[in-house]
Amino acid sequence: MAKSEDRSVFDLVGRAPDSTLNYGQLPDQVIDIYSGKEVGLPLIVLIHGGYWGNEFDRKHLRPFASALAETGWQVALIEYQRISGQPYIMSKDVESAIRFAVEKIPDHNGSVALIGHSAGGHLAMWAASLIPHLKSVIALAPIADLRACEVLNLGNGAIQSFLGAPALQRSDLDPMQITTLGNPITIIHGETDTQVPIELSEGYVNSKNGAVTFIKLAGVGHFELIDPRSLVWEIIQRELNKVKS
Repeated sequence: MAKSEDRSVFDLVGRAPDSTLNYGQLPDQVIDIYSGKEVGLPLIVLIHGGYWGNEFDRKHLRPFASALAETGWQVALIEYQRISGQPYIMSKDVESAIRFAVEKIPDHNGSVALIGHSAGGHLAMWAASLIPHLKSVIALAPIADLRACEVLNLGNGAIQSFLGAPALQRSDLDPMQITTLGNPITIIHGETDTQVPIELSEGYVNSKNGAVTFIKLAGVGHFELIDPRSLVWEIIQRELNKVKS
């Protein structure tokens, strides 16, 4: 019997951000800023998941964002429009938010580490195909293969709702089909993930011939990856410490 997912992270109440910036005029075009204690580190841009839909927004990552800030990092927790069948709007928002954050948020060294969870992991990997010279891209249980997501019908048709077309027709948004411009990719995935099976990450990593760092975690599901109380937190901190300079 498959292990049931630990969803206790949703019981955590994240503190309010230190400030919120608008990178556009619409309600979802905002960035929550969590100020870190250290100056001169890369900026962390954090991208939430939720199968590209509206059930979840950035607020469920506030405990994660505030925990990162408490360890010294400047964190930009971005929001973006999620409109069914219009992936261009979503992807353009993500790109715009990242570029805006780098320009407008102070007290970082000008470089960026992207962290995305689930569909946010997919968006982080996609952004790595447009934005060069990223310090790191850490994808937590990412949807790394859109065609496999479609075949498995993950999220009850989430990929079709996101793309508005078969995955085969949107290779420009599929991490399996795009280049990441040499940006360093680290994937962290739990072996008991029932939301996004680890096989999607395994297939992606195998297709990249060793160019991706892959950390598989036994006994870990989908949501522990964004829980600062979990053992995964130490692993994420270890990976971030590699890009401090």
